[in-house]
Amino acid sequence: MKAAEEAIRSDAPAVRVVVVEDDHASADVLQRRLQANGMVVSVAHDGRQGIALVEELLPDLVLLDVMLPDTDGYDVCLRIKSNGATAPIPVIFLSARGEVVDKVRGLSCGAADYITKPFQAAELLARIDAVLGQARSPRVPRLIRPVERSAGSRMVARVTIADRSLSAHVEQLLAPKFDVADGEVTPDVLILEGNAAQPADAPEDVPVVRVTAAHASQDRPELTPVDAQLPRIVDLVVRERDLEGDLEAAAEALIVLASAIASHDRPSQGHSERVAARAVDIGRALGLDESTRMTIRLGALLKDVGNAKLPASLLAKHGELTADERAMLERHPLLGEEILAGFKRLSGLLPIVRHHHERLDGTGYPDGLRSEQIPLEVRIVTVADRFEALLTDRPDRPAVAEAEAVRILQGAVARGELDAAVVAALATQIRAAGAK
Repeated sequence: MKAAEEAIRSDAPAVRVVVVEDDHASADVLQRRLQANGMVVSVAHDGRQGIALVEELLPDLVLLDVMLPDTDGYDVCLRIKSNGATAPIPVIFLSARGEVVDKVRGLSCGAADYITKPFQAAELLARIDAVLGQARSPRVPRLIRPVERSAGSRMVARVTIADRSLSAHVEQLLAPKFDVADGEVTPDVLILEGNAAQPADAPEDVPVVRVTAAHASQDRPELTPVDAQLPRIVDLVVRERDLEGDLEAAAEALIVLASAIASHDRPSQGHSERVAARAVDIGRALGLDESTRMTIRLGALLKDVGNAKLPASLLAKHGELTADERAMLERHPLLGEEILAGFKRLSGLLPIVRHHHERLDGTGYPDGLRSEQIPLEVRIVTVADRFEALLTDRPDRPAVAEAEAVRILQGAVARGELDAAVVAALATQIRAAGAK
């Protein structure tokens, strides 16, 4: 609002916006709202047209839907950010998909903001203004919250314990490794007694160690005794937090890398994201918990990361592959496993990356595994992968409709290649979506 008002009151040019939205009614409403606030708006209804408009107009802002008919918003955002001419243009996602993983995915693609539909017009305009303000005064992005440290880069602990004698004892134990600070300094760790509430001014992302003056108890395993082992335990908690942050950033970077690699293979643009979303939906239908669904999602997104070690000419080839080329391409699961093997905390993804081309009858690759050897998470990603591939035009065949794709997969079940329960869950989803 502020940016638009300033443009109207001054000689400054109007804010130029490209809206990429497949729903014509929604796009029309959004265009009218933005134009009423002094912005010049161009609309695209699919990803390819949206990218072309952005490259032609070089707008001040892109408003981007996630679900598009020819690709998805994540791929469009990556294409914008991988082009030096368009990379500085801020992107805001507007999507009905509001789960945390969707927002993280959007922001990891380089978006400046992610707004969930339905939204209030005032909120949208305020966040547009904030994003445009940041774009005019760019700051170096930081992946990790800055931590204030004293001289010598010692770690900082904040001890919040009502019992003064216990508090003094904890501070004495921590003194060799930690500086003890009050609420004026951002700590690396917060020490609380028992079930005491966390101070209102404490940062949310700081790890907490809850201590007790009593001895270790099986009834209260979450409480750490105040003894000689306390400094070591607190140190491990802080280092584990830092390691988790580094690994999360690395995992998201690998996802972006995998998507960027896929974007150069036109038949598979956005394929991994669609497979991941489909696989998560199947996992939910089968009653899998959130942690397992997250493993499935990340595994599906990274399943083809091994393509980074293959020749670009091989990935871009549209004609029939020779026997040698086919053998080389079928090594990508092994190459993907090699890339991810160094990340111990990502070890749960390795079976998906290595085995997503295996078949229950043992005719898959690279290991020829049979049914009992293939985990359920892998079977889910395999079905989602084959289903989404059938919906896409390929050089050797046209795309098929969803109902026909399900019938093809059911034929694969009859031949012993795919898991019957997984395909049944997928078929139920497709029928339910078609009935709406």
